Amino acid sequence: MFEYLCIFMYYYVEGGNPMIKWFNVKDRTGVASLYPNNITLNTAAMSPLDFAYRVQVGLNEDGNIIVQPLSREVVESGVLDECCLLKLEIHKSFARISSASLLKQISEALGLTLSKSPIQFQTNWDSVENILIINVKGGQK
Repeated sequence: MFEYLCIFMYYYVEGGNPMIKWFNVKDRTGVASLYPNNITLNTAAMSPLDFAYRVQVGLNEDGNIIVQPLSREVVESGVLDECCLLKLEIHKSFARISSASLLKQISEALGLTLSKSPIQFQTNWDSVENILIINVKGGQK
């Protein structure tokens, strides 16, 4: 009887038939949209940045855009150059980093032409380095 109960609990708790792959609607690809004045992140891309008080943005050796979240304690410690710190506006369904100067530098460094129609790039979170990587190769208008 115990064996049957365990099998029933497996199917009930684990989602049933092992031949069925259940989809997680929250398992979405992170997307960063680059405009002339801002970088907009969708919900999936912004979720690891929820705790950020400010961010730093840079380019790595592969030419990808790197967003590093910073806590309030790190920012207020004074060890970072204040000119490198950017505000992250977090909304319910997106986050935004606004800086025309930053986007001009990024577009010049990467040879991008930014317009009112954004260029979208996939993102991934590097939990070891604690950074969001905007994968610049393969962007879509």
